[in-house]
Amino acid sequence: MKIIRVISTILITVLLSLGLAQKAWGFCGFYVAKADSKLYNQTSQVIIARDGDRTVLTMANDYQGDVKDFAMVVPVPVVLQREQVNVGDPKIIERLDQFSAPRLVEYFDPNPCADNRRYLESAPADLGRPGGTRGPDAYDRSLGVTVEERFSVGEYNILILSARDSRGLETWLRRNGYKIPRGANRLLRPYIRQNMKFFVAKVNLEEFDKTAYQRLRPLQMAYESPRF
Repeated sequence: MKIIRVISTILITVLLSLGLAQKAWGFCGFYVAKADSKLYNQTSQVIIARDGDRTVLTMANDYQGDVKDFAMVVPVPVVLQREQVNVGDPKIIERLDQFSAPRLVEYFDPNPCADNRRYLESAPADLGRPGGTRGPDAYDRSLGVTVEERFSVGEYNILILSARDSRGLETWLRRNGYKIPRGANRLLRPYIRQNMKFFVAKVNLEEFDKTAYQRLRPLQMAYESPRF
Protein backbone atom coordinates (compact mmCIF):
# COMPACT_ATOMS: atom_id res chain seq x y z
CA MET A 1 0.00 0.00 0.00
CA LYS A 2 1.38 3.36 -0.94
CA ILE A 3 0.82 6.09 1.61
CA ILE A 4 0.74 9.63 0.36
CA ARG A 5 1.14 11.99 3.28
CA VAL A 6 0.13 15.57 2.95
CA ILE A 7 0.57 17.18 6.38
CA SER A 8 0.89 20.90 5.81
CA THR A 9 -1.06 24.09 5.74
CA ILE A 10 -3.47 22.85 3.12
CA LEU A 11 -5.89 25.71 3.54
CA ILE A 12 -9.06 23.71 3.37
CA THR A 13 -10.51 27.13 2.85
CA VAL A 14 -11.87 28.88 5.89
CA LEU A 15 -14.68 30.46 3.94
CA LEU A 16 -15.69 32.78 6.72
CA SER A 17 -12.53 34.83 6.52
CA LEU A 18 -10.74 34.06 3.26
CA GLY A 19 -11.59 34.87 -0.33
CA LEU A 20 -11.81 32.38 -3.18
CA ALA A 21 -8.72 31.52 -5.15
CA GLN A 22 -9.11 32.05 -8.88
CA LYS A 23 -8.03 28.50 -9.65
CA ALA A 24 -9.88 25.69 -7.91
CA TRP A 25 -8.27 22.59 -9.35
CA GLY A 26 -6.50 21.81 -6.06
CA PHE A 27 -9.63 22.28 -3.98
CA CYS A 28 -10.08 19.47 -1.45
CA GLY A 29 -12.86 20.89 0.66
CA PHE A 30 -13.64 23.75 2.96
CA TYR A 31 -14.78 24.63 6.44
CA VAL A 32 -17.83 26.80 6.83
CA ALA A 33 -19.55 28.42 9.77
CA LYS A 34 -23.17 28.44 10.77
CA ALA A 35 -24.84 31.86 10.56
CA ASP A 36 -22.47 34.68 11.63
CA SER A 37 -20.21 32.66 13.93
CA LYS A 38 -16.43 32.88 13.71
CA LEU A 39 -14.09 29.94 13.31
CA TYR A 40 -10.38 29.58 12.78
CA ASN A 41 -8.31 26.79 11.28
CA GLN A 42 -4.55 27.24 10.98
CA THR A 43 -3.57 23.85 9.60
CA SER A 44 -5.18 20.69 8.33
CA GLN A 45 -3.60 17.25 8.39
CA VAL A 46 -4.55 14.85 5.62
CA ILE A 47 -3.41 11.26 5.22
CA ILE A 48 -4.23 9.41 2.00
CA ALA A 49 -3.64 5.66 1.74
CA ARG A 50 -4.14 4.26 -1.75
CA ASP A 51 -4.17 0.57 -2.80
CA GLY A 52 -5.43 -0.03 -6.32
CA ASP A 53 -8.83 1.66 -6.50
CA ARG A 54 -9.28 1.69 -2.73
CA THR A 55 -8.66 4.99 -0.94
CA VAL A 56 -8.63 5.66 2.79
CA LEU A 57 -8.71 9.38 3.56
CA THR A 58 -8.15 10.72 7.08
CA MET A 59 -8.62 14.40 7.89
CA ALA A 60 -7.78 16.26 11.09
CA ASN A 61 -7.65 19.97 11.88
CA ASP A 62 -6.80 22.39 14.64
CA TYR A 63 -10.21 24.05 14.51
CA GLN A 64 -10.68 26.75 17.14
CA GLY A 65 -14.14 27.96 18.04
CA ASP A 66 -17.44 26.70 19.34
CA VAL A 67 -17.91 23.13 18.10
CA LYS A 68 -21.59 23.80 17.45
CA ASP A 69 -20.50 26.16 14.67
CA PHE A 70 -18.21 23.66 12.94
CA ALA A 71 -19.08 22.27 9.52
CA MET A 72 -16.99 20.80 6.72
CA VAL A 73 -17.69 20.21 3.02
CA VAL A 74 -15.48 17.86 0.99
CA PRO A 75 -16.04 16.57 -2.58
CA VAL A 76 -15.95 12.77 -2.84
CA PRO A 77 -16.24 10.53 -5.93
CA VAL A 78 -18.93 8.17 -4.58
CA VAL A 79 -21.97 8.16 -2.30
CA LEU A 80 -20.56 7.06 1.05
CA GLN A 81 -22.47 4.74 3.36
CA ARG A 82 -22.41 4.68 7.15
CA GLU A 83 -19.96 1.77 7.33
CA GLN A 84 -17.45 3.64 5.15
CA VAL A 85 -16.98 6.54 7.57
CA ASN A 86 -15.30 6.41 10.99
CA VAL A 87 -13.70 8.67 13.55
CA GLY A 88 -9.97 8.16 13.99
CA ASP A 89 -7.54 8.23 16.89
CA PRO A 90 -5.71 11.60 17.09
CA LYS A 91 -2.62 9.87 18.51
CA ILE A 92 -2.05 8.03 15.23
CA ILE A 93 -1.84 11.29 13.30
CA GLU A 94 0.37 12.85 15.97
CA ARG A 95 2.71 9.87 15.79
CA LEU A 96 2.90 9.97 12.00
CA ASP A 97 3.49 13.71 12.09
CA GLN A 98 6.41 13.29 14.49
CA PHE A 99 7.84 10.35 12.55
CA SER A 100 7.81 12.07 9.17
CA ALA A 101 8.45 15.68 10.17
CA PRO A 102 11.43 17.25 8.34
CA ARG A 103 14.63 17.66 10.29
CA LEU A 104 16.06 21.10 9.58
CA VAL A 105 18.64 23.18 11.39
CA GLU A 106 19.40 26.74 10.31
CA TYR A 107 22.51 28.73 11.14
CA PHE A 108 22.73 32.48 10.67
CA ASP A 109 26.14 34.12 10.21
CA PRO A 110 26.67 37.87 9.97
CA ASN A 111 27.46 39.23 6.53
CA PRO A 112 31.20 40.05 6.55
CA CYS A 113 30.67 42.63 3.81
CA ALA A 114 27.74 44.37 5.49
CA ASP A 115 27.73 48.14 5.74
CA ASN A 116 27.62 48.76 9.49
CA ARG A 117 26.76 52.44 9.25
CA ARG A 118 23.57 53.36 11.02
CA TYR A 119 20.68 54.47 8.91
CA LEU A 120 16.99 55.07 9.35
CA GLU A 121 14.50 52.90 7.62
CA SER A 122 10.89 53.84 7.24
CA ALA A 123 8.40 51.42 8.72
CA PRO A 124 6.61 49.23 6.18
CA ALA A 125 3.13 50.32 5.29
CA ASP A 126 0.26 48.36 6.75
CA LEU A 127 -1.29 46.80 3.68
CA GLY A 128 -4.35 45.59 5.58
CA ARG A 129 -6.75 42.95 4.29
CA PRO A 130 -9.60 43.30 1.86
CA GLY A 131 -11.45 43.59 3.76
CA GLY A 132 -47.36 29.60 -0.94
CA THR A 133 -45.06 27.22 1.00
CA ARG A 134 -43.32 24.12 -0.23
CA GLY A 135 -41.82 21.22 1.68
CA PRO A 136 -38.04 20.95 2.04
CA ASP A 137 -37.79 18.01 -0.37
CA ALA A 138 -39.57 19.95 -3.11
CA TYR A 139 -37.37 22.96 -2.42
CA ASP A 140 -34.21 20.84 -2.60
CA ARG A 141 -35.33 19.33 -5.90
CA SER A 142 -35.99 22.79 -7.34
CA LEU A 143 -32.35 23.65 -6.61
CA GLY A 144 -31.09 20.39 -8.08
CA VAL A 145 -29.76 19.19 -4.71
CA THR A 146 -30.41 15.66 -3.42
CA VAL A 147 -29.59 14.35 0.04
CA GLU A 148 -28.23 10.93 -0.95
CA GLU A 149 -27.38 9.70 2.56
CA ARG A 150 -27.84 10.93 6.12
CA PHE A 151 -26.21 9.28 9.15
CA SER A 152 -24.21 9.89 12.33
CA VAL A 153 -20.69 8.73 13.17
CA GLY A 154 -19.32 9.40 16.64
CA GLU A 155 -19.71 13.10 17.33
CA TYR A 156 -20.48 13.95 13.70
CA ASN A 157 -23.72 14.23 11.73
CA ILE A 158 -23.04 13.44 8.07
CA LEU A 159 -24.87 14.35 4.87
CA ILE A 160 -23.91 13.13 1.40
CA LEU A 161 -25.21 15.57 -1.20
CA SER A 162 -25.38 15.45 -4.97
CA ALA A 163 -26.12 18.48 -7.09
CA ARG A 164 -26.90 19.27 -10.71
CA ASP A 165 -25.94 22.92 -10.55
CA SER A 166 -23.27 24.76 -8.57
CA ARG A 167 -25.48 27.80 -7.99
CA GLY A 168 -28.21 25.55 -6.65
CA LEU A 169 -25.78 23.89 -4.23
CA GLU A 170 -24.46 27.27 -3.09
CA THR A 171 -28.03 28.44 -2.49
CA TRP A 172 -28.89 25.23 -0.63
CA LEU A 173 -25.91 25.66 1.71
CA ARG A 174 -26.82 29.30 2.36
CA ARG A 175 -30.49 28.54 2.99
CA ASN A 176 -29.51 25.79 5.42
CA GLY A 177 -27.49 28.22 7.51
CA TYR A 178 -23.96 27.83 6.11
CA LYS A 179 -22.21 31.14 5.59
CA ILE A 180 -20.11 30.99 2.44
CA PRO A 181 -18.81 33.87 0.29
CA ARG A 182 -20.45 35.02 -2.89
CA GLY A 183 -19.18 33.20 -5.92
CA ALA A 184 -18.56 29.89 -4.13
CA ASN A 185 -20.31 28.20 -7.04
CA ARG A 186 -17.14 28.73 -9.12
CA LEU A 187 -15.29 26.56 -6.61
CA LEU A 188 -17.95 23.85 -6.70
CA ARG A 189 -18.64 23.82 -10.45
CA PRO A 190 -15.71 21.64 -11.66
CA TYR A 191 -16.64 18.89 -9.19
CA ILE A 192 -20.30 18.89 -10.11
CA ARG A 193 -19.29 18.56 -13.77
CA GLN A 194 -17.31 15.46 -12.77
CA ASN A 195 -20.40 14.09 -11.01
CA MET A 196 -18.68 14.30 -7.63
CA LYS A 197 -20.72 14.12 -4.43
CA PHE A 198 -20.30 16.34 -1.38
CA PHE A 199 -19.52 15.07 2.10
CA VAL A 200 -20.96 17.51 4.66
CA ALA A 201 -20.12 17.02 8.35
CA LYS A 202 -21.17 18.97 11.42
CA VAL A 203 -20.99 18.23 15.13
CA ASN A 204 -23.60 16.30 17.10
CA LEU A 205 -23.33 18.18 20.39
CA GLU A 206 -24.88 15.43 22.53
CA GLU A 207 -22.41 12.86 21.25
CA PHE A 208 -19.48 15.25 21.53
CA ASP A 209 -20.30 15.90 25.19
CA LYS A 210 -20.14 12.14 25.82
CA THR A 211 -16.58 11.88 24.56
CA ALA A 212 -13.56 12.54 26.74
CA TYR A 213 -11.92 14.60 24.00
CA GLN A 214 -11.45 18.36 24.19
CA ARG A 215 -11.04 18.64 20.43
CA LEU A 216 -12.79 17.13 17.45
CA ARG A 217 -11.41 13.75 16.42
CA PRO A 218 -10.20 13.06 12.87
CA LEU A 219 -12.71 11.90 10.28
CA GLN A 220 -11.82 8.89 8.15
CA MET A 221 -13.54 7.63 5.01
CA ALA A 222 -12.83 4.63 2.79
CA TYR A 223 -14.13 4.06 -0.73
CA GLU A 224 -13.50 2.26 -4.01
CA SER A 225 -13.02 4.49 -7.04
CA PRO A 226 -10.40 5.11 -9.73
CA ARG A 227 -10.61 8.78 -8.67
CA PHE A 228 -9.45 10.09 -5.32
